[in-house]
Amino acid sequence: MTVEKSKESNSSLNEQYKQAVSKSMYVLPFYILVPVFFAVLFYMYGTAVVWQAFGLGALGWIIALLLRGPVSAIAMKTSSKEKAQSIVVSFSGPLEEGVRFGLLLLTSTSFSWAISLGQGWAAVEVLFTIVNGIVFISLANRTDEKAMQAKEMLQSQGNFTATPLWGLIERIFASAYHIGATLVMAQIPWTVLLFIPFHSLFNLLSVKLLKKSIVLTEVFIAFVGIVVLLLGFVLM
Repeated sequence: MTVEKSKESNSSLNEQYKQAVSKSMYVLPFYILVPVFFAVLFYMYGTAVVWQAFGLGALGWIIALLLRGPVSAIAMKTSSKEKAQSIVVSFSGPLEEGVRFGLLLLTSTSFSWAISLGQGWAAVEVLFTIVNGIVFISLANRTDEKAMQAKEMLQSQGNFTATPLWGLIERIFASAYHIGATLVMAQIPWTVLLFIPFHSLFNLLSVKLLKKSIVLTEVFIAFVGIVVLLLGFVLM
């Protein structure tokens, strides 16, 4: 009886997963429009992309991601799964803002350079989200143990019921944050000391809110993203 219930549970999980995948497939291609949107928007206001800075920003995000690997490995070995996640998220501020500030310090803090660096940083994060989306889709027809564990984790996070449009909206305002933070630090370098704890707190609160309401989470991310981007433009 237990085996039968397990099979029924897995069957239901797979069916829900396939429904979620079918919705995601239509939205995922539009993610690439997020960096295009910002590039066109800033170009219309007289600031073309400086591709060297754009590439450097993308590289910076990758470096910050790689630095997160050892932190994650140590946290998983020394803490519970939930606590380990909080530790990794807490390190997002020091790692991301530290690398971002280092790149500005070593290269240039001019407006066109900083805004392009911020766009590159945001763009590669969007690309990473697209890759994750492709992995999400690739699991649809898999029923092995690891695939089922991944599906259960995604279900517990609410990824089955939430519309994929929320993820697209989140990328827009998260990109706004990255661009705005780069502009602020380029103009006032010491603000890196504020952005390091702020970035970590921002991510921690977003994770906490996501457990309660995806709508509140996205409103919160949108608010922060818009404020930081506007602050960056005002200061520059």
